[in-house]
Amino acid sequence: MKSKLFLFLYFFLLTSVSQAQIIAHYTIKKNSDCVGNYALFVFPGIQIPALSGKNINKLSMFHLHNKKWQKIIFQIDQKDVQGRYLMNVGHLPVRNNFATQDELVFRDKELAERIDPFSSLNHTHSLIELEVISDNGSRWIYIDIDSEHSEFALNDNDLLAYDPKQDIVSSSLFKLGFSKTQPFLLEQLQWRSSNGTDWGRDITDTMKIRHQGKFMGFQFKRSQNDYDSQLLAVKEGPLRIIRRTENRIKMFWKLKSPVLYIDYIISHNGFVMDSMIDIPFKIGYFFSELATITTMDWNNLEADSEFKIQRSKYYPEIIINGKPSELKQHFNQLWGKQFSLAAQGRIIYVKLDIPDNFPINSRLYLKDNIAEPDAPENNPGQYGNIGFKTTGWENIDSKLYHLKFTICVIEEK
Repeated sequence: MKSKLFLFLYFFLLTSVSQAQIIAHYTIKKNSDCVGNYALFVFPGIQIPALSGKNINKLSMFHLHNKKWQKIIFQIDQKDVQGRYLMNVGHLPVRNNFATQDELVFRDKELAERIDPFSSLNHTHSLIELEVISDNGSRWIYIDIDSEHSEFALNDNDLLAYDPKQDIVSSSLFKLGFSKTQPFLLEQLQWRSSNGTDWGRDITDTMKIRHQGKFMGFQFKRSQNDYDSQLLAVKEGPLRIIRRTENRIKMFWKLKSPVLYIDYIISHNGFVMDSMIDIPFKIGYFFSELATITTMDWNNLEADSEFKIQRSKYYPEIIINGKPSELKQHFNQLWGKQFSLAAQGRIIYVKLDIPDNFPINSRLYLKDNIAEPDAPENNPGQYGNIGFKTTGWENIDSKLYHLKFTICVIEEK
């Protein structure tokens, strides 16, 4: 009897000592903007309370893979209390402590095995254990809160690179380029070739923004040409590059809109365009019947491959060929916040995220007519000019809103 009691106490104390080094355990459901081999998990600090206040310079991340304890790549992107990325110190931490609004970023593929609670690893590390649940079960990853942070050399295929002279971001899947005169506009998208070294031709024509409505009862229309835009800052990281522009719209004479900040948060297989709208007065006092059309017009891809809008439960597959049709007109009448395109062996998923407290509505928008010029530039032809038409802007109040466009790229198998 005594031997059994001794054995019980021995294992109890052994478990307590080893597990005491797992200072916290959190179970989180799988959630990432883009799926696939390069999917990222982005966890706000509020989901990992034990990280709050910890020294960022002493954080490391590990996983257990094939019974081996391995350090992994991760990234911390700091934010202010209003959800805006802190950019003023480049890629370095703005403050040393991890805050509840900061984001912890790591790759889906880094999730692995759970540590044996009797493992000797727990005696030398103070760990936060993250359990991520998906349809395929649970996988684990670990945060060491008291180790020396060090940089990693990624494999060439995993590099996310920024060229400041050309203002171009390249990943293992694509190359994104921005307008030199209006840097909030995306104007270049090229696919990386199968050999990993060459690039296909630019498949975009131009990104377009159209505003229309009434100001003090007078009708007005504005386009991206009416923007003053400048690149403010770029934060480079191994998993995400964050690029911020400051923008104003010319309204009438010398009157300009308040500042509109736009962040592009770019990862290996997609990006988020986050427009931060903070107008210090209620728009409805001066404006009415406001609508904004945000689209991407594409280069004619007919010579390369079939370009199409993938079917959904609201519409069948739509072939983009530069010719109008009743089906395409029907697409324009639909309320919606997402669609997907197939082009040159890739699928592009596009989603508009409107916060619940943002009182605007969204319709799908498509102009596919190479014979129809597009005012005000009147450049010839619109080929698959697709995006969203948002209305109800006069209803927004004087507070900060985040309007996000999420674009994900997946290679077709």
